[in-house]
Amino acid sequence: MRNNGLRIVADANIPLLDETFGRHGEIIRVDGRTLKPSQLRNTDVLLVRSVTRVAAWLLQHSPVQFVGTATIGTDHLDISWLEKHSVQWASAPGCNADAAAQYTLAMMMLSCQRLERDIYSQSVGIVGHGNVGSRVRRLLDALGISTVACDPPLCEAGHQGFEDLDAILQRDIISLHVPLTHEAPHATFQMLDKERLAAIADGALLLNTARGDVIDGAALLPELHSGRLFASLDTWPGEPGVDPFLLAATTVASPHVAGYSVEGRNNGTRAIYEDYLSWTKCDMAPPTPRTEDSSRNAFTAEHVAAGQAVTSTVIGVSGVERDDRALRSLGGAANIESGFDALRRDYPLRREFAAWTISAPDADSRSKLKALGFSVAQ
Repeated sequence: MRNNGLRIVADANIPLLDETFGRHGEIIRVDGRTLKPSQLRNTDVLLVRSVTRVAAWLLQHSPVQFVGTATIGTDHLDISWLEKHSVQWASAPGCNADAAAQYTLAMMMLSCQRLERDIYSQSVGIVGHGNVGSRVRRLLDALGISTVACDPPLCEAGHQGFEDLDAILQRDIISLHVPLTHEAPHATFQMLDKERLAAIADGALLLNTARGDVIDGAALLPELHSGRLFASLDTWPGEPGVDPFLLAATTVASPHVAGYSVEGRNNGTRAIYEDYLSWTKCDMAPPTPRTEDSSRNAFTAEHVAAGQAVTSTVIGVSGVERDDRALRSLGGAANIESGFDALRRDYPLRREFAAWTISAPDADSRSKLKALGFSVAQ
């Protein structure tokens, strides 16, 4: 592949394109959701997010030699086809894991607030103990919240300390952090089907910041309508065509933005760019971080009761209440489908915990906030 004068087709929502791949050729920005094969004629490099299904239908008549997805997951890539046809591919595992874990905690706290539950008295079951799930567990452990985890592939690899899924389903809160896979023995597509949903403990709260189709949405809806279960969803079955009845039945709702921090999105681009440089044996140095990566924000929780400072801070800096309002304001099914992607495209800048300095009213709150990764004003 030539290393200068490339034609690079990229999802317009990927950041840092000019600073990275733009050094090697022309960037053509496209809507990743509606990308067509005709847009890839004479294209050398394709850069996508999870909204683009990359398979034979898209690439078989194109000269694309490198596909990069600036995402943790790869379920939207037909990897076997890419490898069979000698198309190099790259992803960004773990790039936004901190962002997704922190947002999961915020959704959990807001859900407990709305359900009038004390989050510190809840027992949380984590399904999937990879990049995100393990971070969620560390955040909860830092707050003294009881956690257990389930991860069959890790168990098979000899890791200890995990419970089986049936035990996890009896916890107060069940948080999903698995990739979307269709292959046995650990397929996760609709892993929470009608039978498994019925086995969840009465009154449990289900959180999904993984992939929408790990839950059978049609089976979940009657469980929510009956009041037997509660659910807070960032990822949705069939998105962007979110079922408005499922949306209305959730405790907290957001438009698949758990991983959408400034740091996480930039990390994703840098990761696939570094893989590209390695593959092409190009000796260009990766770009230096933008100034926004090292800037700091301030948040005060001085005005809230001492016992609420941590919850107020986590919910406040995450923007989860804003995201919930924005998604619910879209209205009917047609507006949701178009508006869902618009909310993601125009998502406000969100910083991770380490970028914030917090003012809190008491020593216990300051200690917990520090344990979560915040800086704390003295």
